Amino acid sequence: MSDVTNTKPWSLRAAPLGPRAFFAVGAGSVIASFYIGTGDVSIATSMGAQYGFSLWWTYLVLGIAGWALVDMSVRYYLRFGKTPMSIFKDVHPVFSIYMFLAIVICALVGSYSQWNACAMVIAGLFPGIPIEIGGAIASTTGLIFLLTGAYKSLERVFVFGLLLLLTCFFGSALMAGIPWAQAAKGLIPTSLEGERMPLFMSNAGSMINAWLILIYPYTMIERGWYSNKLQAKVNIHYRARLDYTWGILAAGIVALPLMAAANAVAKPFGILPRNYMDLSILLEPLAGPASTWLFLIGLFLAAWTAGVGWWLGGCYALLDIFNLPIKLDSKPMKICLILFWIPSTLLLLMRINPIYQILIFSAFLAIVFPIIGIVLLWRITRPDMGYFRWSLTSPKSVAIITTDLFAVTLSIYIGWVRIGAVLDTI
Repeated sequence: MSDVTNTKPWSLRAAPLGPRAFFAVGAGSVIASFYIGTGDVSIATSMGAQYGFSLWWTYLVLGIAGWALVDMSVRYYLRFGKTPMSIFKDVHPVFSIYMFLAIVICALVGSYSQWNACAMVIAGLFPGIPIEIGGAIASTTGLIFLLTGAYKSLERVFVFGLLLLLTCFFGSALMAGIPWAQAAKGLIPTSLEGERMPLFMSNAGSMINAWLILIYPYTMIERGWYSNKLQAKVNIHYRARLDYTWGILAAGIVALPLMAAANAVAKPFGILPRNYMDLSILLEPLAGPASTWLFLIGLFLAAWTAGVGWWLGGCYALLDIFNLPIKLDSKPMKICLILFWIPSTLLLLMRINPIYQILIFSAFLAIVFPIIGIVLLWRITRPDMGYFRWSLTSPKSVAIITTDLFAVTLSIYIGWVRIGAVLDTI
């Protein structure tokens, strides 16, 4: 069956996945690395220390928006077989310049914050190691891993790392105590007035990640997930949705133990941890040294995989801009990785306060992703989207339109509020 525009949109059923195909999904864990980094740890910790579980529902709302934006980029790729940056090149050449600058800034600052967190964990476990050395060790091992590994190996490491960090965070929180009834109530939306709104905005900058929106099609290229046949496209789309749904869901799941730990050891005493290391120190008197060790191991895994993820996403996007092969084992990719490694490692010498850096970076992302969302919306609403075009012919089609509009509207609102906040400080 060919991909023709006269096929009724969203009318085909995907073939059921067998057990082998179902467990083959793995890029969702790569996507999760963007979500579960120092930003997610710090924001969830602040939420738990100030408001317990009452803001857990924000992960659900923001997750839906992030899911829709990822899905838009995947639909574009499946329709045309074109890379994500083609969308921006089609709009206007100036967008290529804008995306180049945004990619470089985001990948450098984003990876730096992760290596800084790894360095703090190493210094916490081995006090004799300076921050700069610890960060260099983390970034260099990340570079070696990417330079010597194939894409399939990367997926396996990320799947294992994600499961292990979830185990560590939940193990640490269970020792401190998780009030499950309170946690369940946190899924019910509450008011965002007062200091809750800035936390929601910071979470939006972390959850609706600009490169998360675009990176998934690159993983599909690496795995060869494309076909010229319409039914095969539908099957791939179904499989991909299961994959990145897991990655996005993981961010909300990991927030629970982080909130629980902060709720148990910080909130009762009115303590607001200055950074993620403060929480590890507070855990030991109440939950014991094992809780602290588990938390630190989970934090290191979250930061290290996120640092690798930022480099990976940045390099894929730059290769795309310059029309170079989208392959992890290609020579241009290796050169690009080294070029990111040098400055992001040298930034460790500046010793920027991680909390300020994360909040500023989240604000920057919140300003960037509305533009990406608007461009995506412009592209997927065009009639040449064929089978994947917008349509009002079925409830499924209407639901897709609704989620697309919700995601872009929310991103515009958050970006508008963030820009207003920046102007107010000038």
